[in-house]
Amino acid sequence: MTLLTIAYANHRPETLPLCQPLMEEHRRIILEEPPHPLFSKMIRGQVSTEDYLLDQDIEYPAFSQQQCLMLQRFFLDGRELLQIEPFVEHLIQVQEFFAEGSGPADLNKSTTHYQVYLREKEATRTLIDFYQAVRGDDFYQIIESVKNFAWADAKRFALRDRLRAQAIVDNLDDEQPTCVEAGPMHLLLYQNIRTLVPPGWSLKPVFVEHLGLRQLGLTSGLYGPGDQLTVHCLFNRQIKTELANLLCARTLVFMKIVRKDEYSGQNGPFPHLRDEAQAAVLVNQLSFEQCRQLFWKIRDQSVEAATGLVREHISGTPAKPFP
Repeated sequence: MTLLTIAYANHRPETLPLCQPLMEEHRRIILEEPPHPLFSKMIRGQVSTEDYLLDQDIEYPAFSQQQCLMLQRFFLDGRELLQIEPFVEHLIQVQEFFAEGSGPADLNKSTTHYQVYLREKEATRTLIDFYQAVRGDDFYQIIESVKNFAWADAKRFALRDRLRAQAIVDNLDDEQPTCVEAGPMHLLLYQNIRTLVPPGWSLKPVFVEHLGLRQLGLTSGLYGPGDQLTVHCLFNRQIKTELANLLCARTLVFMKIVRKDEYSGQNGPFPHLRDEAQAAVLVNQLSFEQCRQLFWKIRDQSVEAATGLVREHISGTPAKPFP
C-alpha cells in the first residue's frame, strides 16, 4: 500500500515545525495553492523568496517566507513538489476574463468557471451582508447574516474540495508516498478523495495542530464556534435553531477577542492556537443573551479591552482599565 496523507493545518508559522517531520515521511508534497509561474525557480533558488511572494495576497507573511525556505530544503532532498488548488485557479481565470471586458452573462453556465463564480459570488455577497448588518442595531439580523455566510462558505468549501480531490487523484503516482497540505476546514477533501482514490492507496488524515494542543495541555480548541457552525453546514447536519443561534452569538464575541494579525516568534509556543483555545473556553461559557449584552459593549473595542470585558462579565469582577 502507498501512503496518502492529508496534513490538516492552518497556514501559520507555528504549524511548520509540526508539519515538517510529517511531510518528510513522503516523497511527494501537494501544496494548497494554485500553480505560480515562478514556483519552480523559487524552489531551485533561482528567484528569491521575496520576489516570489511579491505579487501574492499573503495573509501570514512570516509563514509564507518560512514555508518557502522549507520547500527549498525539500526540493534539495529530492522531493517532488506540486501546487494543486483548482478552485482558486479557476477563480483567477474568471477574474482575468472579467478584466478583459467580459461579464458574468458571458460565462458558459455548463463550465466549472461558472460554478466557481457562483460559489464565490454568494460567499462574498453574504460576507458583505454580514459587514453591513454588524454595524446596525438589530442583533437578530446580525445572527441571521452569520448563518447565511456559514451556509455560503460551506457550499464554497464543498466545491473547492470536490475539485481539488479529483485533481489530486489525477496526479497520484503509485510509487510515491504523498502528503497533501490542507486547511482544517477542508474536511470534505478526505471524503472526496476516499471515494476517488484507486486501489493500492492507504489514505490517512492527520490533524497536525492536535499535537500542538497536546503540548499546551489542551483537549480542544481547533474549531471555534463559527467553524463549528460551518462544519454542521458542510455535512448538512440537522441543527436546532437555538444551537445555531447560540453558535452565531458566540462567534460574534469570539471574533472580537481573537487576534487577527500574525504573532512574532516571541510569544511562546503555539500563540495562535493558545489564543484561540483560550477564547473558545471563554465564549463557551456564554449564553445567547450574555453574548447579546456583551456584543454591544465590545463591538468597537480593541482585542485586549474586549477580552477584559468578557472576562469581567463571566467572573463578575470588574476588569482593570486598559490603557
